[in-house]
Amino acid sequence: MVNKLEILEKIAKCATIFNLFEKIYVFGSILISNKPSNDIDLLFVYKGRSLRDISTEKNYIVSFLQSLFGMPIDITILSEKELQQTAFLDKINYKYKTIK
Repeated sequence: MVNKLEILEKIAKCATIFNLFEKIYVFGSILISNKPSNDIDLLFVYKGRSLRDISTEKNYIVSFLQSLFGMPIDITILSEKELQQTAFLDKINYKYKTIK
């Protein structure tokens, strides 16, 4: 069984790999202790970056985290404006953990 608390702690310790992004959130089943998790859901929020830089960095982070945890990593990327416009955090009922 996956130790979810350990995963969250390791993600927080890896915060330096998220430097390109303004905010990082973990959400989904990884936060629910009595529910099995098949993946790790992350939300990355950026400000003033090129899509090329973001895509390159996302690919690196996915590869790194998948090798670290042996689980699929599902990343949603939004600009600060898109985060407000979509009300993403509201839609997940504020069930998230802020990493950065």
